[in-house]
Amino acid sequence: MLSIIIFIVSFLSVFLNPIIVTTISDNLNKITHIGYSLCAFSNFSCVHDISTQVKKNQINDEKLINATLEKVDSGKLKNWLYFLSSFHNRHTKTEYIDQAAYWIKNELQQTCNGKVYFHNFNHLDQEKNYQLKNIICDISSSKSNVKNSTIIISAHYDDRMEVLNNSKARAPGADDNASGVSALLEVAQILSNMNLQNNIQIVFFSGEEQGQWGSKNYVKALHDNNTKIDLLVNLDMIGYPPPSELNKEYVIIEYDEWNKVRMNNIDSKKTAEFMKQIALHYTNLIPRLQNLSNSDFNPFEALGYTVIGLHDGGEKYNPHYHKSTDSPDTIDIEYLAAITKLTLATILKLNTNLK
Repeated sequence: MLSIIIFIVSFLSVFLNPIIVTTISDNLNKITHIGYSLCAFSNFSCVHDISTQVKKNQINDEKLINATLEKVDSGKLKNWLYFLSSFHNRHTKTEYIDQAAYWIKNELQQTCNGKVYFHNFNHLDQEKNYQLKNIICDISSSKSNVKNSTIIISAHYDDRMEVLNNSKARAPGADDNASGVSALLEVAQILSNMNLQNNIQIVFFSGEEQGQWGSKNYVKALHDNNTKIDLLVNLDMIGYPPPSELNKEYVIIEYDEWNKVRMNNIDSKKTAEFMKQIALHYTNLIPRLQNLSNSDFNPFEALGYTVIGLHDGGEKYNPHYHKSTDSPDTIDIEYLAAITKLTLATILKLNTNLK
């Protein structure tokens, strides 16, 4: 009788194990390229054996990620933040928005090895046509495989005052959103020196405050071109930590739940859970998951792409929101650096072949 039981157990372990693995893999859909990293840092159970070689790769990857995160420079983040906040404003309907766009593009020239360009678009508003720019930095995969995944990391560089069409007032826009732009510049600089499996696009949007003008135009161009985008991570207001009863600071990870398109909900939620574990492992941040609010991820979500947002709580916690007092001296630079590290660690853990 015992021999029969042993045979049955052996039979099930051999034949059912691949089925379980396949089911998990199928459920992951667009984020299957997380591979063993997702197993190590999420609630998913890995039912297959991890080989010695994979374990060695994990150790090497861990060393590389930690070394990469050490490169995040708080001083550079602070300098970028202060410079962006020094424009009289970055209102989409002023000449300052173009000045900011050229400054960002210039900062990216060497970082992106010449692969930086404007995505120009026109937008008609109140019978007036505005010629605007998104700024794109392409960090191509070191692999020649045309099926490489593409991940977009984005932030908007425009700002506003309380009255949306007040284009003359002083608006430093430090938290909203010089913080996100500064983090993105640092991410671009660090990732551009690495060999990555995934293609990365660093994108700076204009017109977010007017209703996501830049992201709407850009995602339409991508969609019309049949461009495959596996994930968008958007940084919008990441410099003013919300209050915490602990000695750690919260970061809000926004995911897609019951928005315009439902087919991308599962992937977004799983990616958010994955990033939650990344935050706990690599930073001192306390991650909170919540549904998408209102930022440049919405036009992408509406076309079925998987999206995530990183956020500090914005108008709910920051008393300087859309005011002239949203100045760089109110920003917690180390908190901004921690979210920059979370962004970098996420990209590197999604990378399937770190070198």
